[in-house]
Amino acid sequence: MSRILVVEDEETLADAIRDVLQDAGFEVQVARNGLEALRELEAGTPDVLLLDLMLPLLDGRGLLTRMRSQEHLRELPVVVMTSASRKALADHPVGSFLQKPVTAVGLLKALKAVLPGAEGGGPTSPDAA
Repeated sequence: MSRILVVEDEETLADAIRDVLQDAGFEVQVARNGLEALRELEAGTPDVLLLDLMLPLLDGRGLLTRMRSQEHLRELPVVVMTSASRKALADHPVGSFLQKPVTAVGLLKALKAVLPGAEGGGPTSPDAA
């Protein structure tokens, strides 16, 4: 089962994303800000990080900078979901970019594209949600 860390401060959206991902067969953890995400990443590395850019305490760009400075997190696949433009990530290469609002199908497709092996524990088709 693939493990996803969702970093999203909007509780309603985080809960909806968690539900979609769990229904699709993923193990999901949620962090509400960048500092909480760092603590989760130190406790164990997920298979994919699903990251909002606009977060309290430590924003998504700051989290990416800190992650890329740590060898065990440098290659972690990241899917960014944000209402900001892709230009906001010019200095931070990521696996996939989703413009908010995101759809369940778009979210699952983006995650499947960056998952190592892209099989087992994840959705089998975009219609899985």
